[in-house]
Amino acid sequence: MKNIFKIIAASLFLISACEEEAPPGLNFTAERSIFDTTYIINVLPAPQATNVLIEDFTAIRCINCPRAQRVAKSIMDAHPDRVYILGIHPGNGVLSALTKPFDLIGDDHESKYDFRTKEGGEILTFLGIPQGLPNGAINRTIFNGETKRIIDETKWNGNTENLLTTNSIVNIDTFGKKGVYFFEGNKIRLNIKLTYTANTNDSQFVSIAIIEDHLIDPQEDGTQIVDTFEHNHVLRRTITPSLGSQLRSSIIAGRVFEKTYEYEMTPTDLWKKENLKVIVFVHGSDKISKFNILQVKEYEIH
Repeated sequence: MKNIFKIIAASLFLISACEEEAPPGLNFTAERSIFDTTYIINVLPAPQATNVLIEDFTAIRCINCPRAQRVAKSIMDAHPDRVYILGIHPGNGVLSALTKPFDLIGDDHESKYDFRTKEGGEILTFLGIPQGLPNGAINRTIFNGETKRIIDETKWNGNTENLLTTNSIVNIDTFGKKGVYFFEGNKIRLNIKLTYTANTNDSQFVSIAIIEDHLIDPQEDGTQIVDTFEHNHVLRRTITPSLGSQLRSSIIAGRVFEKTYEYEMTPTDLWKKENLKVIVFVHGSDKISKFNILQVKEYEIH
């Protein structure tokens, strides 16, 4: 059975005096059947405070990666519902040797899971492959004094703190418990609303990732391999293309996008439904925001 990506066009609320428009052309990766409703509102909501996504590029054969994971968790714990983590185990490239499961000849430990994803490798390549792991991106931003988006964990906290003091130009919302939920067994439905509170001439993209928590599997941690290591925030799949779905090439304040996505888990998706969450984030292109993530939210699946 193949993965089924369906996106159902629907206006989730009746909005008077709205302007219907066709979705824009897409770039980067071809979309998987997308439909959406977009319109203009005259009364702008208050802008949401900017949340932060830590994209933690990590690996099970990386002795220092658990240290970085603990740094990310401490930042998230200090800012509940403001900071989120996406644990990415690159599936290809020069760092792939660090992410291979413990199932090779000579291994004294055995992995039950393979955390590598094609999407993770594409994201890492897109942002710039670092010299080694651990490393990470903070809202994909190039900060003052840096030349790259991917930085080591000693710089995560201060840069996160600075971003948390700003407001976003786009609000991300869902629709209560019917925002993100399971239906018909193993299907996930996600209803989102993106509301722009300021103009932008930068192309805008939305990305949606499925993550899983509470995975017990071997991990190198310093001088030892811990067989009962708990892996959290692990990227399992992106519902959108790995580099996002384009919304528009420019947007005016008051522009709203309502979208409904569906993902059907397959027999090869050996995930525990109760441990899954989705992360939704909006990001730019290279014209103005330099691929920066403008807003991010994480949702449990009901």
